[in-house]
Amino acid sequence: MFLSSVFEIGFLMGLLGSVHCIGMCGPLVMALPISQKNNFQKITALFLYHSGKIASYSILGVLFGLFGSQLPVFALQRNISIVIGVTMLLYVLYVFVLKPKHIQLGIFASYYNQIVKLLSQLFKSKSAISFLFIGLLNGLLPCGMIYLALSSAMATQHVLYGGLLMTFFGLGTVPALLLVALGGQYMGFAFRKKLQNLLPVFIFGMGVLLILRGLNLGIPYLSPMAGIGTQVISCHN
Repeated sequence: MFLSSVFEIGFLMGLLGSVHCIGMCGPLVMALPISQKNNFQKITALFLYHSGKIASYSILGVLFGLFGSQLPVFALQRNISIVIGVTMLLYVLYVFVLKPKHIQLGIFASYYNQIVKLLSQLFKSKSAISFLFIGLLNGLLPCGMIYLALSSAMATQHVLYGGLLMTFFGLGTVPALLLVALGGQYMGFAFRKKLQNLLPVFIFGMGVLLILRGLNLGIPYLSPMAGIGTQVISCHN
């Protein structure tokens, strides 16, 4: 039961994140040097790119799951739907309602600049494997949706579950970014802007839904009762 929730939450967050990705990562994907390649080479390049990005997400998920397992919070994972739902609502409140001013990277500026520098070098490479490393580095770039997903990975309080949640998060972002990569010219700025404006609505709605599911109110499909005999596997030795 808990494991299936990890899959669902991770993938749905990825789908929501893909709306954000179209605006943030979309230009990078559209800039991938694949226009002169044949169909097989394009598919290979995109496969390597997304594999690299998902690998970065998975590794980060493992690390945050490990960190969460050390937190002195009893059985946080039992209420993971509620925890992640509340986190989503707070994210919408902070990012889209309070609208904080741009946060300076500060000590992370050199880290960010180094990644950008490496990406620019990889974009000039003609090697197919360069797409894998572009994806790996892309997954390490600062992104609000990734922070939200990593908070959820930490809430699982488990190394494996944290990694799986972020893996499915990455898989959820693939469809929209594939659409951008293969048909980005049909997605004008106005269309991408409308999707961006709908993002807080999607996140808020999913946050409310996850909270309702976690409350087990007995409402069919919306908030079904968990089985009486359902047990949550302990994440601690």
